[in-house]
Amino acid sequence: MKAHRFYLERLGKCILMSTILAAMLFGCSGKHLRVNDDNTMTLCGCYPLPNCVSSTTWILYNRTSPFEPAGPVDEAWLTIKAVIRDMPRTEIVEENNVYIHAKCRSRAFRFVDHLELLLHPDLNRISVRSSSAIALWDLNVNRWRIYKLRKQLEEMHVIK
Repeated sequence: MKAHRFYLERLGKCILMSTILAAMLFGCSGKHLRVNDDNTMTLCGCYPLPNCVSSTTWILYNRTSPFEPAGPVDEAWLTIKAVIRDMPRTEIVEENNVYIHAKCRSRAFRFVDHLELLLHPDLNRISVRSSSAIALWDLNVNRWRIYKLRKQLEEMHVIK
């Protein structure tokens, strides 16, 4: 009976570790834009790992506030695109009238992080997400990136 319980505990741990590994390998890379059944779009939240910051996650240590445009949404969105384009070691890989996906590279080792913004014009809100592509822990680089972007846009009176 003890051996049976031992093997069940080991199996449970293996399943848990496999799930975490799969999330780290496949869930942390690429874009995280989800199209819902009603054709609305949302950014996915973060996995419970310290390598991601999102305004749509339910995990408190990964959470940040969404951006609120201070003026007309269209003008704010164009300014935000320009600011992201001017960020060092950052390349916008996909953009349209409501979504921006940029790849940001670290200075030292050229690790890739994903920066994503999704405009909700009807809610006057911009969801933000920044996550490491492969790292388990990012030394708060993604939180710092969102903080600096928010600070710059607030100083420009683009967001509140």
